[in-house]
Amino acid sequence: MALPGPQGRGKLRPPAPGTHMRICEINDIASVASDLAKALRARGHEVELIQPPLFGGKLPAVVKPVIAPFRALEWAHTIRKVRAGRFDAVHIHYAYLGMLGVLGRFPFILHCHGTDVRDATPFTGPLVRKALQGAGHVFYATPDLAALVTPRRPDAEFLPNPVDASVFTPLSAASESDGVLISCALTAIKGAPRILDACKRLATARPGLKITAIGGGELTPEFARLPNLTILPHQRRADLPALIARHGVVIGQVLLGVAGMAEFEALACARPVVCSFTYPEAYEEPPPFAGASTGDEIAALVMRLADDAGLRQSLGHAGREWVRRYHDAGRAAAAVESAARQLMPRR
Repeated sequence: MALPGPQGRGKLRPPAPGTHMRICEINDIASVASDLAKALRARGHEVELIQPPLFGGKLPAVVKPVIAPFRALEWAHTIRKVRAGRFDAVHIHYAYLGMLGVLGRFPFILHCHGTDVRDATPFTGPLVRKALQGAGHVFYATPDLAALVTPRRPDAEFLPNPVDASVFTPLSAASESDGVLISCALTAIKGAPRILDACKRLATARPGLKITAIGGGELTPEFARLPNLTILPHQRRADLPALIARHGVVIGQVLLGVAGMAEFEALACARPVVCSFTYPEAYEEPPPFAGASTGDEIAALVMRLADDAGLRQSLGHAGREWVRRYHDAGRAAAAVESAARQLMPRR
């Protein structure tokens, strides 16, 4: 692939120790890059967020090689923008996009988020491996990714995604509603078949209990047929705190044993979250989730929480305090800042 501009490692400006840096965040996955940008600015750095168009990103994997020429043009444009920005540090989100740094020959921090390494295809797999090899530092966002990332990068670091607790804040008490919100996508990878089973059980055992879900996943039609469930269209992220506030219980993903932004943002809103989390050792103290992984377990926990306003309130409070300790945006920004300073050569 021919790319414009000068070649050679180390073309970005090194930071002066103890001073601010110019940092480039690339690709805003689940708003992580934008939240980090906000927190890094609060620490005195100048941050630019570049969002590549990602042409054809939602196409089936077998089709994506066909659009490679278009993606090459897109990447060349992004590389030119990075070079023109004369950044001290470049932080790239999503594993295969680390090829921007490899092809552009500038030092970069790589941030793996989940499906980028879990579901690597014959086309993206070699790109992911090359990006992991070429990165100056590697972060991964969920603890299950360690098994996939550390064999190639033993120095990779688990970095919990930042949650802005000033935005995701309790707008009402969890005790005020027994309604249930499904926060995860209605897809198989999130465990939606198990959640569907739970909702069917609840429709029989508690027909008056109202459940809300956001449509879009492949199992949406099956959920839409349930008499106790309302499907909402895609929601803007800015509207999520108010949506969460209208419910007293949240159901998160239950297949992989990990939690994502949806679950942690619900915790930040002081809601008890029913989900499966099997990596308690990833944190100094395990997250206070209501643990369940099967349809009957989920339904039983939801009914218990719906019946006990005090339990909803206490679990919700514990969850918010935990998120503020372990998913604080300032803490995540400090880790990125440290990686950037270690990566970049000193003046």
